[in-house]
Amino acid sequence: MGSSSILLTNEPHGPIVVAMNPLLIGHASDARSVISISLLPLLVVTVELLMVTAEAAEIPNASDACLPETTETTPSNEFNALGNGEVVRHERTSLEWQRCARGQAWDGDGCTGEASNHSWHQAMQLAERQGDGWRLPSANELLSIVERCHPSPAINPQVFPNTPAALFWTRASDTGGIGRAWAISFLGGSHYRLGKDQEVRIRLVREATQAADPAQTP
Repeated sequence: MGSSSILLTNEPHGPIVVAMNPLLIGHASDARSVISISLLPLLVVTVELLMVTAEAAEIPNASDACLPETTETTPSNEFNALGNGEVVRHERTSLEWQRCARGQAWDGDGCTGEASNHSWHQAMQLAERQGDGWRLPSANELLSIVERCHPSPAINPQVFPNTPAALFWTRASDTGGIGRAWAISFLGGSHYRLGKDQEVRIRLVREATQAADPAQTP
């Protein structure tokens, strides 16, 4: 027996002809089944296209920023941009970082605005209010994104654009001094012990899914 066709004209990818067995006409449930099966490849293609669109662009290489005869310690290929690009996952440490310092904003291509300064207690409170697992990093965690092939700022400029060459708080208190905490300088990547009332920059971090607990010591 021959077949009948239904022309679907209101489809975003153009008209679609669905062939149907005439024996199924009049049986609404069977007809719906045939149409659903016929359209399934289109639906799968549409979902795949949306997934590709949602992927963030690859982070450019930053080796040209290195001083002569030096080697990158945090190459761009160690990082993957997530979502709209404002967060990166450092594959070597399984940590996710906000690409912009607090006070800056991600505009899709980089970090705009000026990084704000906060006391250590303010920084801890801001991190807690952020939620979603975000927190101040330990000293070792912050040192893991220091780029040693160039100073000022000592950080990969493609992964963390517009980062000031300044001090950034860690969550680690100085056990040898009352009222002091550890900070890392992104001028050259050194440790500093500061009074907790001093105001410096902050960058938040969180563990990625199924990541191991990071080192807690400065």
